[in-house]
Amino acid sequence: MNDKELLWRASMVPHIDEYPYNRTPKVAFMFLTRGSLPLAPLWEMFFKGHEGLYSIYLHRPPGFTNKHPESPVFYERQIPSKPAEWGRATMIDAERRLLANALLDFSNERFVLLSETCIPVFNFSTIYNYLTNSNQSFLGSFDDPRHTARGRYNKKMRPAVTLSDWRKGSQWFEVHRKVAIEMISDVKYHPVFRDHCRPPCYMDEHYFPTLATKILPEMNSK
Repeated sequence: MNDKELLWRASMVPHIDEYPYNRTPKVAFMFLTRGSLPLAPLWEMFFKGHEGLYSIYLHRPPGFTNKHPESPVFYERQIPSKPAEWGRATMIDAERRLLANALLDFSNERFVLLSETCIPVFNFSTIYNYLTNSNQSFLGSFDDPRHTARGRYNKKMRPAVTLSDWRKGSQWFEVHRKVAIEMISDVKYHPVFRDHCRPPCYMDEHYFPTLATKILPEMNSK
């Protein structure tokens, strides 16, 4: 399916809270990479023994071929991908593509965006228990007055996005399922950023942080 169909399908929300099956919440680990995973052995140790509590999704450059055998834990985890350029709308498209693929699994409750250089600093059980027992999301969203933050705001974004809405944060995040659905369902603010946030305005540093102030701000720890 194409991106439009994928986002549409992933945005569907059940209106009956009780699941018709025994659901064990999982954490979706979404790797947005430029190629291989040099730290795969470390991640393999991290995931070992916790099958059924996590899902893995890989977004790599189209046509990427790994020169070495794929680590078993990452085998056949790659989603259909498109080129993603840092600072451009295509990077956000890749992140939403990962979220949407992960949302198709109703067992995924938490969503972590990672790069190939990220490493876990706690063991799996600690991270899993902390995330699945929290209603908060962890998406950096700061009102930064400096030129490299507020200075990137484009007045053409008004009235949809005002300077008081404008936020900056890290590209990498962890979010609750409710927030993830809103992130891939947005059709109001995404076109505004796509058209008016271009280098030296870097969309991956501003779009989701600003969106977090517009949708479900009470669910973000900042």
